[in-house]
Amino acid sequence: MGKSHSGIIIIFILLGLATYMLLCRYDISKIVLMDCKDELMVNANNVKGTERWFVTEFLPILAIDYDPQDNDSFATISIGQGDMTASATDSDEKQQENSDKQENTEENNKSNGDKIDIAGEDATEAVAIPNNQGIVYSMDQLMDYDFLIDSCYTVDKSTSVNPDEINAENLLSKDMSIDTDSEDYKILIYHTHGSESFVDSRSGVTEDTVIGMGDELTRILEDDYGISVYHDRTVYDMVDGELDRSYAYDLSGAAAREILEEHPSIEVVIDLHRDGVREDLHLVRVIDGRPTAQIMFFNGVSRLNVNGDVESMYNPNKIDNLAFSLQLHLSGKKMYGDLMRRIYISGYRYNLDILPRASLIEVGAQTNTVEEAKNAMIPLAAILNDVLSGNNKRN
Repeated sequence: MGKSHSGIIIIFILLGLATYMLLCRYDISKIVLMDCKDELMVNANNVKGTERWFVTEFLPILAIDYDPQDNDSFATISIGQGDMTASATDSDEKQQENSDKQENTEENNKSNGDKIDIAGEDATEAVAIPNNQGIVYSMDQLMDYDFLIDSCYTVDKSTSVNPDEINAENLLSKDMSIDTDSEDYKILIYHTHGSESFVDSRSGVTEDTVIGMGDELTRILEDDYGISVYHDRTVYDMVDGELDRSYAYDLSGAAAREILEEHPSIEVVIDLHRDGVREDLHLVRVIDGRPTAQIMFFNGVSRLNVNGDVESMYNPNKIDNLAFSLQLHLSGKKMYGDLMRRIYISGYRYNLDILPRASLIEVGAQTNTVEEAKNAMIPLAAILNDVLSGNNKRN
């Protein structure tokens, strides 16, 4: 049977499921519908005519109340600025086959395959950043909403923000400092996608994944800044030896909450990732002579353009999350200039409701080396210390 005939049959099946879902709101039909949608969206570049309209225009309308965390999502976070076929590249070919479908789902939902143009992200060679090349914005500039958005944020096409949320005066006035001298755990680092690796990662070697990157960040924070860190090295996106991110955020979020119950002294939670970008994009700068992967802070605002604020993704800590990421970003710009990518705003939640000082951080991408990713832990630790110690308020 030809691909076009198969596509038409799938569309009729989905129409039936969609009708049933809209009439009954039955969870199983919703899950099956979204799973089939994911399959079609990954291959949407090859879909023409009526089928393409169905995939890119009609199916997103049916995603009302679709929450990757609360509704058994098939989506995952791959926040890269690639086209519809770009995805994170893992060293294992079997993982790549699976992740092509899973990691691109949210990117496809949000952009329909358009490359997101982020300033400074067309470089393929390392660019040295002199020590005096930090970037500092005046408060007058930051108070200009359009300037703030254009300079510091990339807002996903699936969502929106407003001046009440992205308000520099409010976000920068919040005290994000903690007692960094305490011997008790103060920071939790975990990895929802612990299998994420880099261009030269050795297959099966944990230290060559984002978990190894977390080991390095833990070491620097503890040895250089005296901040006690709990590093959860659990892999949440592998099931029976196979890549499976269907429930990764559910699993990692539940585990993080258990750790917080056991260690109530923890005030900061970091979900540490690497991005997935097109293969010709190399997110690297040179800091103090070291090739260093670029850093991006990430926020979810629990809002989708198709239906507005999503109650099932309510986040009481959203504004504090936004304040934390903006203060971290501006601290990074001040110290390291264009090492910092713009803050990415998505419509989902990603367990950021867990604490006011919760952050999802993307370091480099699949095109970076392990060395570049681990080198980035030096400036990232300095940025975290700057904000958590309150130095950013004094300088």
